[in-house]
Amino acid sequence: MMKKSTCLFILALILNAQYISAFSFYHNFYNFFNRIKPTYKFTYFDIKFRGEFIRFILSYAGANFEDNRIKPEDWPALKPNTPFGQLPVLEIKRGSQVTEIAQSQAIARYLAAEFNLDGRNKLENGLIDMYGAQLGDLFNAYGSAINNNQTESFFNQIWPQNFQFFEDRMAFNKNGFLVGKRLSWADIYLSQMTDFLGDRKEDMLNRFPLIRALDQRVRSMPMIDNWIQTRPITDL
Repeated sequence: MMKKSTCLFILALILNAQYISAFSFYHNFYNFFNRIKPTYKFTYFDIKFRGEFIRFILSYAGANFEDNRIKPEDWPALKPNTPFGQLPVLEIKRGSQVTEIAQSQAIARYLAAEFNLDGRNKLENGLIDMYGAQLGDLFNAYGSAINNNQTESFFNQIWPQNFQFFEDRMAFNKNGFLVGKRLSWADIYLSQMTDFLGDRKEDMLNRFPLIRALDQRVRSMPMIDNWIQTRPITDL
């Protein structure tokens, strides 16, 4: 007759084998699911404004994305179906799973992690987020200047002050990027912001040679250059 201890040992082996089998099945299924290449639907108005640097990021990565541009008359019906009643919104579809992310900088950070446009460590990510937040403040000031008919004073004072900050930080980093040794989403954001300079761009960037070099580097990347050449023409 088999000893009790032997029976328990065999039972443990059977249960452990079943556990390992179940774990392996889950692990393999999880890996298969995550190998499915996601598709993206980027929803924003038919303008650059808060959405264009996201389009730059998606284009840089060669991502399969739908550029869903909303007309003003269609916005009231769509608004209640967005996470916070505002745009932009990025829809990520992977298999049957669909997830929406709102807020432009949250979208940028997610895509940066997906496409190696983030930092190599927590400190670099903190610095990249810092620059992204400062660019967001500059953009908010730009929007306020437009609304209050103060664009001349804005471009003469606030914009140069901010660009001097970025120029100095790039000089400190010494390699043509804002942070570390590779391109980040903050670099792309800074480059795209120069779209809003319009006819002032050449004169402004002549005063900030490091930003000018970064802008040229970003815009010469094949996928971003293709996006710039083929994107819809808008005033803002």
